[in-house]
Amino acid sequence: RIEDVHFNPWFSNSQPFVTYQLTHGRAFVFGRSDWEYVFNTFAFGYAIGYHFISTPTGQMNGNFLGIGADLATNASVLVDASQAPGILITNGEFTAFHDDQWLPNSTVESSHVVVSPTNTGPVKFVDSSFWGPASQVALLEGKGSTTFSGCQFVQWDEQKKDGRSAIQIKAGRLVLQGNEFGQDKAQVEAWEGVEKVVVTGNLFAAGEKITIRGGDTVKAIGMNA
Repeated sequence: RIEDVHFNPWFSNSQPFVTYQLTHGRAFVFGRSDWEYVFNTFAFGYAIGYHFISTPTGQMNGNFLGIGADLATNASVLVDASQAPGILITNGEFTAFHDDQWLPNSTVESSHVVVSPTNTGPVKFVDSSFWGPASQVALLEGKGSTTFSGCQFVQWDEQKKDGRSAIQIKAGRLVLQGNEFGQDKAQVEAWEGVEKVVVTGNLFAAGEKITIRGGDTVKAIGMNA
């Protein structure tokens, strides 16, 4: 059990320490662990807030409640691997970005959530909020499913401003239900090779802007406003 753990770098905010931590630092790293419970944790100023990896003994599954990552320059949550029962995140608060105050001249693209091609297990976010000037809310390349339910997507496409969508899915399966998209920008882009996309009951700031590139992608899109 992991409870009430907060990492803040206020013991030093000078260079080169801050640059090193924002470039290489990982606050929470989870390898093989069964039935893990994580409650009320937070990290400020790391490259990666929560990193889920595979170890020689396997991956993890677990329940994450009330977790947060602020100023994650690469990803607030990076999932390289998870077990079949999945990673279950509820009441999360995430900001992924960098600026000249904290990481001058950086060209890294910040994402709130990244699911790597190596991941096969499910990843689920419920009643969570994502904000800050990131490139995208989620970049999904794993073979498993990713679900966002009752979440708040405040900002995206704030770095290169190249018209990208909040959710970029390149493989696997996606479920979006009951979320609110706070900007009048593209919401979802599903690339060739994506298996299934479900987008229902969401609130959009303006019109629906969803792109499904794959002709074989099974899709259920409707009841959005």
